[in-house]
Amino acid sequence: MQFHPLLPSPALLARPIRLLPNHMTHKPLEKLINHLLVMAIEEGEFDFLEDRWVKLSITDMDLAFCIGFDGEQLLVTNNQQADVVFKGDAQAFTTLALRREDPDTLFFQRKLMIEGDTELGLGLKNLLDSIDLEQLPPLARRLMSTAMKVSQRFTSH
Repeated sequence: MQFHPLLPSPALLARPIRLLPNHMTHKPLEKLINHLLVMAIEEGEFDFLEDRWVKLSITDMDLAFCIGFDGEQLLVTNNQQADVVFKGDAQAFTTLALRREDPDTLFFQRKLMIEGDTELGLGLKNLLDSIDLEQLPPLARRLMSTAMKVSQRFTSH
């Protein structure tokens, strides 16, 4: 996918994030995902992830982090041995998060790749697919809507 020529590349956009200490990026992300997914966490939907780690690698931004579950909350770090790794560019992860395309399509098109414990990866994919976006807080829904509009302007087809 080509990016709009007048907008900065994902790698350039990620540079300030890479320069920050991990605690300044991971802790806010951790709080955000725990807030957004509180219902699923409370219902035990993430129990299968306890003591397991999923790594998300955003290749064109040179960013990666691991998400795990300690039985009470989701954790974000970058120094864990991952059981499964999802790799893709920023557009693939944006498309996935905004549900603009089915995850299976992204995998078959090789825009998103999975390595390691594929059963764990499929479990996570199915869990995220099952979350009703309407159950997310109103602010999160508005942010997702705005992100979708920005994403559509950010890329040229």
